[in-house]
Amino acid sequence: MALRLSTLRARILLGSGALIAGIVVTALLALSSLGALRRAVTQETAVLSQVSVLSSGILAAAFDEVRAAELYLIAPTPQTRVQFARSAEETYDYERRLRALPRLAEAQRAAIARIGALQQRVHAAYGYAHALEDLGRRERALAAGVTAREPASEMMRLVRSLSTGMAAEAEQSGAALLVRANEREVLVWIVLVLSVVLAAGVSRATLRSVQVPTERLGLAVERFSGGDLRPVHLGAMPRELAVLGDAMSRVSTTLRSLVQDVVAESERMSSTATDLSAVSEELAATASQISTAMVDISQGAEKQVGGGEAARGAVERLAGSATANAELARRVAERGQEIHHLAARYQRDVAAAAKALLDLGAVVQQSASQVDELDRRSESINEFVDVIKQISSQTNLLALNAAIEAARAGERGVGFAVVAQEVRELADSSGSAAEEVAEHIRVVRQQVSQVAETMASGRLKVRGVEEVAQGAAHALEAIAASVAEVEAAAGQLADAAAGNLRVVEEIRAVLGQVAAAAHAHASASQQVTAAAQEQGAATQEMAAQASELSQAAQRLRGLVKGFRV
Repeated sequence: MALRLSTLRARILLGSGALIAGIVVTALLALSSLGALRRAVTQETAVLSQVSVLSSGILAAAFDEVRAAELYLIAPTPQTRVQFARSAEETYDYERRLRALPRLAEAQRAAIARIGALQQRVHAAYGYAHALEDLGRRERALAAGVTAREPASEMMRLVRSLSTGMAAEAEQSGAALLVRANEREVLVWIVLVLSVVLAAGVSRATLRSVQVPTERLGLAVERFSGGDLRPVHLGAMPRELAVLGDAMSRVSTTLRSLVQDVVAESERMSSTATDLSAVSEELAATASQISTAMVDISQGAEKQVGGGEAARGAVERLAGSATANAELARRVAERGQEIHHLAARYQRDVAAAAKALLDLGAVVQQSASQVDELDRRSESINEFVDVIKQISSQTNLLALNAAIEAARAGERGVGFAVVAQEVRELADSSGSAAEEVAEHIRVVRQQVSQVAETMASGRLKVRGVEEVAQGAAHALEAIAASVAEVEAAAGQLADAAAGNLRVVEEIRAVLGQVAAAAHAHASASQQVTAAAQEQGAATQEMAAQASELSQAAQRLRGLVKGFRV
């Protein structure tokens, strides 16, 4: 299911996802930079170590070879000759190993080839001198030895120059590594700042989108609880809150329509009760007239017939009013049932919206847990930084020891001392870069802590929304209770209307008897008198029913008076 930015869940997931992705990318870049730096330092250190060992070795071997050769010319012995041969072999071995080094430039390979050629000349010249010495031609042997010194000196100079050139290349490699480290540092900062800015912007927008709609919903619930059912304009809000707002608007519209109908019906009911009371008064007056006419039945026969006709018309009107009251009571009962059903349905909608907000709170809690886990995972980067620091420290110590050994070697160790100094500087640069990476990781962890605090604030806002939903549910329960009272009042009205209708039927029957008695008043005077008495009693009962109907209408108006539509 695709996420839309109109929901709180989508916004929170977007903010936390952007922050987590930025921190992961930052961590990967930092780890990649540290790994590349460590591999480059290790490789350069190994090459420098090999160059230093081979350069020092070839210098020492060449020096030993020349010394043994000169010593043999002064005092030839088998031991000196063996030492000369062994030193020459060592010089050839160092020269061969030096040639086998990787990443040598053409100039360096040419210098190594030149060193090999000079070594061959030196060895050949001294070998020739030794042969002359063995033949007893001492002066020629010394002269041959003199000719071997020039290529030997040139070979020593080339070896030192080669060592110095490789040290310069190592310095350039260190500078290049430093530039790469600075570029990676700038990239890490850019990714980190963009991630934090994006996450902060999304978090701020999410908080504002929750706070303002929540306040509007709270005001709307307060109005509903106070009986104010007028339309409420909630404005734009996230989808989860919009569901709750739409439900409240629909409930308000439905209740407003029903309350208006109930008010109108109560007005008509009150008017009908007034008409019924007037009719009952007319019937009472008619019954009084009938009783008076019975005193002088012979003189008032025509008057009794006219009164009976008037009473019959009044009864007909009373029957119409009673029927209307019964219909009004039935409609009020139906409206009460509709209100009850609607309140129950929207109460379920509010409960569903509250559940959606609880799910949103769970998502916020899960995002906060992921940020905490990311904070713990960032601690492992410090371990890599410690390893780089240890490598830098050990390299520095190795360079220091090499410098001491070079100092002990005197002039022959000058080139090696230069290389050792470069190694120390490279180790110091690596240690400084590791410290800077550690500082960057600390800043990252501070940013993660700030995001965790922002998510905690988001959880508090979501809890506030849950309280608003609970208030809406309580308001719907109060409305349902009021509707139940309206239904009870409507039932009473229906019973009263039914009683009135029965009384009207009785009065209609009595009036029929009165009409019959009017046509036969001479022979049925006693029946007319009894009918008049029954009519009086029925009129009193009808007046009592009309009073109850009026009181029920007043109660109904009092129930709906608290609503503002």
